[in-house]
Amino acid sequence: MIRICLKPVTFIFFIAITFSIPLAAQNGHLVATHYLEQSGGYAPLYNGKIPPAYKQIYEGTYYLTSDVFYKGTVRYNGKFYTDVLLNLNAHLDELYIRMPQYYTSSILLKNHVSSFSLEGMEFIHITKEEWPGAPEEGYYQILYSGKEISILKKNEKKMKSKAAEIEAKASHYFSESIDYYVLRDGIFYPFKGKLSFLRILRDKRSVLNRYIRENKLKFSKEVKDASITLCAEKYEKILTQ
Repeated sequence: MIRICLKPVTFIFFIAITFSIPLAAQNGHLVATHYLEQSGGYAPLYNGKIPPAYKQIYEGTYYLTSDVFYKGTVRYNGKFYTDVLLNLNAHLDELYIRMPQYYTSSILLKNHVSSFSLEGMEFIHITKEEWPGAPEEGYYQILYSGKEISILKKNEKKMKSKAAEIEAKASHYFSESIDYYVLRDGIFYPFKGKLSFLRILRDKRSVLNRYIRENKLKFSKEVKDASITLCAEKYEKILTQ
């Protein structure tokens, strides 16, 4: 884990401070109030904390894929919001939302997030209360969702130290750890690759092996998600025939 050099504070407080520097203190409050009024029904999304800053010089990104915020959707506190700018901090497992007007972001309250989507990916917030058999709580990507099984993917970025030749070079880097799960009847079955995946679906293993050969499916990192999804769809189709 990393050390956080900034203690999170509420986002509204941050807005007030940011805009009170060139203005009077009372005017800073007016700016924050004005923004929340302009946000309309979206205002509750921006009442979170400021993301912590990383003190270390590092390589890579703690975000899921890149530093870019993508247009997405989020189900938050029972309400569905569209066309919001989102990104997932895969190191802290926190969902960030960006204010387009001010190019700054805040952390969405995790206990209010039930699901979200960004860059064509769907995510669900797994909690022990709802899923007692879950390996851990957090945000999971949904690769496939069917009547019999679902396929979940858990991405985690870990910060690791590295030997720096000179002081200006990065002293840390982010490495990615990926876990896959077949969710069936409330039970999470972990797997890493093709063999462990087919062991979970052993009742149709021979049919799936033939399907993999005929369609020349590969399970290398670049295409693993797509191959797993196709196999899950095939498995579901077999069961419902």
